[in-house]
Amino acid sequence: MLGKAIFVLMLLLGFVFADHILVKVDLTPERLTPFAGEDVVILELNTTALVLIDESHLDRIASHSYEILQYEPHEGNYYLVRPVDPTLDVQVYGEILMIDGDDYLLKVHEPLLEELIRQKIMARRVSFDPLVITGSAAPQRMPLNPTVQDIVNRVNADSVLSHVQRLQDFVSRYSTFDSCFAAAEWIAQKFDDYGCDSIFLQNHTTGHAPNVIGVKQGQVYPDSIYVIACGHFDAISPQAPWIAPGADDNGSGTAMVLEAARIMQDYNFEFSMRFIAFSGEEWGLYGSEYYAPQARAAGDSILAVFNADMIAYVDAAPESVEVIAKLTNPACGPLADFFIAAADSYTTLQTHKVMTTYMPYSDHAPFWDAGYTALLNIEDFPVMNPHYHTTHDTIGAGYNDNGFCTEVIKAHVASLALMAVPYDVVVSEYSDNQLTPIMRISPTVTHSYVTIIFPTSEDIDINIYDASGALVRTFDRTANETNEIRWYGDDNAGQTVPAGVYFVRSMTAQERQAAKIIMVK
Repeated sequence: MLGKAIFVLMLLLGFVFADHILVKVDLTPERLTPFAGEDVVILELNTTALVLIDESHLDRIASHSYEILQYEPHEGNYYLVRPVDPTLDVQVYGEILMIDGDDYLLKVHEPLLEELIRQKIMARRVSFDPLVITGSAAPQRMPLNPTVQDIVNRVNADSVLSHVQRLQDFVSRYSTFDSCFAAAEWIAQKFDDYGCDSIFLQNHTTGHAPNVIGVKQGQVYPDSIYVIACGHFDAISPQAPWIAPGADDNGSGTAMVLEAARIMQDYNFEFSMRFIAFSGEEWGLYGSEYYAPQARAAGDSILAVFNADMIAYVDAAPESVEVIAKLTNPACGPLADFFIAAADSYTTLQTHKVMTTYMPYSDHAPFWDAGYTALLNIEDFPVMNPHYHTTHDTIGAGYNDNGFCTEVIKAHVASLALMAVPYDVVVSEYSDNQLTPIMRISPTVTHSYVTIIFPTSEDIDINIYDASGALVRTFDRTANETNEIRWYGDDNAGQTVPAGVYFVRSMTAQERQAAKIIMVK
């Protein structure tokens, strides 16, 4: 009985990592590559990484300069905090364990947590789950698609504004407040109205409103291969829980998710889409921090995550949206290029690409940590909106340019549609010749390799492209050689390619043929 009581007490208090230590490690130009396979890095910052390791295994990080921060750390107490208000003294709220540039690692005094998150800060609760360390990816290019242009043209500024107005009308969407739960129910109802095949209210943290997930199933791959459009719907202000209107932060991003769901209901796609409104973001990414590791543990193949957080404030015209992506681990530059190309091709939006080693303060970050490619759209970083985290974040003040917000949403809709691949739209090579069956591929969805079989004895050139049209792998087969080639998911440099859609093009002197394969991880 005593043992059971102790176990229950540990569940109530959180898990203490006995014999483990929390360590700050100074990163080298190789970033996280030396730690591949170690499962010890729990957070990547600008110049340092946070490592959770058994004290007896310090030799595993001996090649790096390091500093021990805490013995037997207690998960749930640690927050990464970046003050937006330069006068804020963060040490009032906890013990500062380390500083990396503008970011503080804080061991928070638990009774002061709610007071801390009501300040003008960006915050993330530190999870003790190890990061997934991944490889590189190839650059992206953008093909034009008239169906996608038709989809984008259906984004409606009045519809966008109505979404934001309704979210603002809840008065407060503070994550633990009743009206935030009501907002979650309203979002779920909108997903139902917009024809989502499944709607889930995903509970993640006791006392907090749930994540809201709408699923549009793909016609070819309806299961766990999908693309995500997301934005958090909770809000914060110094007057929370009573008043937290959050029109820009983040009614605007939630409006992107809702408008995308509204438009996509009239189209079919090969891959599934998930429209996700996360809660608990202002408390330290609670909702997305729950979702992303679960997706990784379930083996979900997420093609891309498009996260919108504050996309409706213009401080100086013409405004451009920040497209923030990670340089490595995972390599998200190709996804940023994909989004920018979509914006250039289908909208009038101006973009500003920001490649970074880290940006842990919005719902894309837990997907990075789980090894998924993701990007963040935000109007300005650092934050320039003077109404950020105040009761003045309302339409006309914090949300001051619905046209700009609408254009950002168009770019998201274009990217989603292109990534999910409109169904019954044929993508083929232009040729004077009719396509003939000069190759056969098996399997078309694979975890490991595909076999390309040639019934013809002619010379054949084989090129493999990613979903954006970038060349990944080439093969040459001369006449009368073996009639099959195996591709093991590597590029021309011998690097493993990421999960996603790939196209195989075969060419003889007279004919061409194209086929599609799916690489899942």
